[in-house]
Amino acid sequence: MRRLLPLVVLAFIAACSGDNGTAPDNNHGGGGGGAVTKEDSLRVETLQAFATQMEAWDGESADSIAAHAVAYLRGLPSVKKAGITPGTTTVWANFTGGFDLIVPNNRTTSTMADTLVDAVVHAPQLRTGTAPHRSIRAPGRRAVQSLRVPTSALELPEKATFRAVNAIGTCHINPLPVIKQLLTKGHYADANPGLPNVANLKNVRGDGVFYINSHGGPGYDRNNQPYYAVWTLDPLEVSTLANYRAMVDSHELVGMLETSDSLGICKKVMHYGFTSKFVRNHMTFAKNSLVIVDACNSSSGPAADMRAAFGAVGASVYVGWSDVVDAPFAYKAMKYLLDRLMGLNEISPESPKQRAFNIDDVRNDMATNRHLVTDPYKNAVLTVSKLKDDFGILAPSIQFLSFEENTEFGATLVIAGMFGSDPGDSGRRVTINGTAMNVTGWEPTQITCDIDTEGANAAGTVVVEVGSGNNVRESNHVNITEWEGELEYDRDDPGDQAVHITMKVHFRADIHSFREVPHEPPFETTVLFAALKDASADVTTSGTFSLPPQGSCLDTFNFVGSAGLPSPYESDPDGGWNYFGSVDTQHHALQLNLTLLTLFHVANWVRTGPAECAPGTFPMSGVIKIEDCLFDDVQGALLKAFEMPMSDTFAIEGSSRGPCNVDALVTPLFGYPANASIHWDAITPEHLPDPDAGR
Repeated sequence: MRRLLPLVVLAFIAACSGDNGTAPDNNHGGGGGGAVTKEDSLRVETLQAFATQMEAWDGESADSIAAHAVAYLRGLPSVKKAGITPGTTTVWANFTGGFDLIVPNNRTTSTMADTLVDAVVHAPQLRTGTAPHRSIRAPGRRAVQSLRVPTSALELPEKATFRAVNAIGTCHINPLPVIKQLLTKGHYADANPGLPNVANLKNVRGDGVFYINSHGGPGYDRNNQPYYAVWTLDPLEVSTLANYRAMVDSHELVGMLETSDSLGICKKVMHYGFTSKFVRNHMTFAKNSLVIVDACNSSSGPAADMRAAFGAVGASVYVGWSDVVDAPFAYKAMKYLLDRLMGLNEISPESPKQRAFNIDDVRNDMATNRHLVTDPYKNAVLTVSKLKDDFGILAPSIQFLSFEENTEFGATLVIAGMFGSDPGDSGRRVTINGTAMNVTGWEPTQITCDIDTEGANAAGTVVVEVGSGNNVRESNHVNITEWEGELEYDRDDPGDQAVHITMKVHFRADIHSFREVPHEPPFETTVLFAALKDASADVTTSGTFSLPPQGSCLDTFNFVGSAGLPSPYESDPDGGWNYFGSVDTQHHALQLNLTLLTLFHVANWVRTGPAECAPGTFPMSGVIKIEDCLFDDVQGALLKAFEMPMSDTFAIEGSSRGPCNVDALVTPLFGYPANASIHWDAITPEHLPDPDAGR
């Protein structure tokens, strides 16, 4: 059964902030028209006069302006109630006829240019010290138990589209170029929503990311209930008041007065603001959508119903500010948040680059390491509210790769990380070296695939993709490293008898360092590996030895024959061979556990002489193994092992062990001297970890 990937709608209502730099659009659209009444005209005149009066107080403190505004409004005969929202400088008023007004009074103008990179490029501020060394000693699916993998906030957007709008104007920082550039680079398609006027906002329908940068303010309605409103680009005029009468009467729209551009001049102007009722009645968001209301007070108490409204129409997570927030701080925080949710590393880049992390970890990183959660000037706190479903991340993220080198059905690649729920065959792909793999299982934190045991795609670069068409979201790239080489075992037995074994070893492992949480130094690991199916061992015996004559009887032992030992994944009643081991990426060391034990027809015993010698030819078998004296004494190893140094590039350095004294291979020759040795040449790995890939 196909499961749909949850959609993240990112509704970014910017912290009381700016526009895309264009003038307000007067193509107001529908919304329930009506005839222009005398009351409409008087109300607009009253509001325009109030806006002019607000200009006269410009330059005073926000508290002083709020006090003046409340006194002015309470003196108007058309105002039933007016006040200041507790804990803010936002002024609200209820007019006769059911019209409500919000005066946020909380955003100073700002002309600072906003760019993709930080204004000041800081060196990476990684935590001091070294990350603890980790051992990943279990293969395959059991390896996930060794990792810190989140249990929630795991889903990706169902649709890779975004809708980014800016409602403030040219009097404030314009974040849209950066926001759009980041989301486009993250493979989200621009829905091209037009300007954020009422008509266009009514057409918000299930995008992956929805961003609106605007003023916001909390107030009280005619029933003394708190509410929150967000500024649009529609000016409040006589004609529009008639056009939007139905939405004004139903409290979907209210009047808002703030600083914006009017004919190229920054001044106090009157626009419409939308409320939670507008969201409930006109907007929809897909499953696991993300709404970021980057506006002053967007996560305050009075904004509770706004958050609930977005959840009611499909949004999964709502991000906003608890109080008034400074525009430059808000923009810096939000572009960092988006960047890290996609693992782009364009904003405040770190070395090595970070992979994508989920919203909980990114917010913790912003608070702990970047100081981007609490505004140092206004004390607003960036909040993340979980509404429904389980949005968490904007791009798939690989943490670690492991393997199950199965005996009968090939091998399985196990990918740990964050991938969202299974999007179905048409919406998912895992590749190695650009070639699609057969996906056998998909869970939010684990994917399993069939993987070749030999050939070009037994190792290389693994990428997880979610989505289809031109908007496939890619994970970080993680390499599987492989080693392939030979070990040569030799023993010299009495006479010129000799045994030679060539063991072809082939193994692979994910040795890339990785972070478990953002910003920390990547972990260096000790990673377990197993033998690949194409490993082989060939045994050759040769030479002759004769015992001193016993009277007229002469015994001669001829080492003969050669054979290939069964694969590590094949059974044989006479024994076999196998190996496994680990790579310590911190100390650049390989531990190879090698077992070889086989009963092998190694000699013909030829006895010559008179009849009383019982002459004849008799086959003899011997137990061939790697003698204990050749192994390193590895502390804590369950089995005898070789410790092999590795270079900085994880090449296995050539070395040898022995010779050491051993018993003769053929039983009647015990007591005669023999020796054994083993050596290997340097083995160069393929597909080393990419230092430029996200970790």
